[in-house]
Amino acid sequence: MKDKDEDKTKKEKAPIKEISTFRRAIPQVLACTANNCILFDNGLVLSMPTIVIAALLDSGGDISLDAEQATWFASIAYLCQPLGSVFSGMMMEPLGRKKSMMLLNIPFLTAWTMLYLANSVATLYIAGAIMGFGVGCTEAPILTYVGEITEPRFRGTLTSYAQLCGSLAYVVLYAIGYLTTWRNTVLCCAAVPVITFIAVSQVPETPIWLISKGRLQEAESALRWLRGWVSPEAVAEELQTMITYQKDEPVKENVISSMQSTEALVNEKTTLLARTKYFLRPEMRRPLLLVIAYFFFFYAAGLQTFRPYMVKVFELLNMPTDPNEATVIISIAGFVGNALCMVLVCYIGKKMLSLISLVMSALSCLLLSAAAFGYLSNSWPYPLFLILSFFTGLGIAPIPWMLQSELYPFRGKCMAAGIAAAASYLIGFAATKSFLFLNSVFQLYGMFLIFGVLSLCGALYLNRKMPETEGKTLAEIEAFFNKKKLLKTPADEPPTYSTYM
Repeated sequence: MKDKDEDKTKKEKAPIKEISTFRRAIPQVLACTANNCILFDNGLVLSMPTIVIAALLDSGGDISLDAEQATWFASIAYLCQPLGSVFSGMMMEPLGRKKSMMLLNIPFLTAWTMLYLANSVATLYIAGAIMGFGVGCTEAPILTYVGEITEPRFRGTLTSYAQLCGSLAYVVLYAIGYLTTWRNTVLCCAAVPVITFIAVSQVPETPIWLISKGRLQEAESALRWLRGWVSPEAVAEELQTMITYQKDEPVKENVISSMQSTEALVNEKTTLLARTKYFLRPEMRRPLLLVIAYFFFFYAAGLQTFRPYMVKVFELLNMPTDPNEATVIISIAGFVGNALCMVLVCYIGKKMLSLISLVMSALSCLLLSAAAFGYLSNSWPYPLFLILSFFTGLGIAPIPWMLQSELYPFRGKCMAAGIAAAASYLIGFAATKSFLFLNSVFQLYGMFLIFGVLSLCGALYLNRKMPETEGKTLAEIEAFFNKKKLLKTPADEPPTYSTYM
């Protein structure tokens, strides 16, 4: 009997086999790749109006769009996306991240099919509206999923990887649209939701959501999968850390059943008043306002605002190149910027990349203003657009979505991400819908001048308000917004690589 006890003690004290960084990273990359198929579909949806408007604007064919109809088609998705964002924020908590990501492929498949079969402008509008609703539904689950399954040392790279997939979609769609008709391009896009559904079905649910539902055994299995298909002992400490994080969050869960007056706590916290008060707390209010402001400056930087009318803008500038070919090359520049962001974010951080991106976007837009006014020859706009696209992809396009995955506390994260995404799309709707009208008032040189000035204002704002979050734990980020303390890891302590403490 004594020998058995000694053997058991030795087994319990046996050192846990060290798992290589590569092995820990691979399953997180695989899970994020499945998740990023959704963002790829998002990118296809958001870039699709460029080729459709270029083909149908005053075409005189079976379906023809005038300028007013083109602005509605370009912007109707943005108008409907907030509905999807709020809907997804409410439904993701009871359904879970994985199921939400699987179900949201239904509106995408429906919309692509309708667009391919469209024989009237009204059908184009309806397909665009469904696509917008679908995009809105995706933002909260895909970004929350990445933030909840990755370790801090990988989080910046993998959230940037997500935006890289969205940027790749622009390149792919413009390339296909350049080679074939817009209907054939749409038909190719219809295969993406099917592939995405299958891919997402193969990855685990987030451990912290499973813990919040009291499903500890499933949470352990998911965490073992995500950390390199390891033994229970290898994730025991991180699992306990997640459980502790959950206990510290004022949220209804089975894990805290040992606490007294749990039922009263749940009843109090689920009231509308309590939820409203929670959103007014500094750790929720401040990051939410920061992200919404960041989205405003993203559209104010110009590229995303005039993207649906890109071919028309190129023609107005008399660029000495085929406008359709230019859209492909310029989207590639944005993709390269996104790829470089994925590499650099770990070394120089999100804040510095944001400032570099905004300043260079401002410089590009100011020079484009000079070119549109006639101070520069028509050979200047093409390289300036390449620079604008590259630096937009380097920072201001991916980083606000990266912040979405890590700035908010667990309780309220889904709803906050949905609200911020909804605000983004409302800003996008206003900017896209009004572009042609404002262009007729201020002319193209005036529009680029406005974009340049607003980009500089954005750089000043983010320099003052935005903390550096790269490599910080979610608890450290929350503490910054709650206590207004600088985010820093003590020099004599190594960074903590738990995702949740």
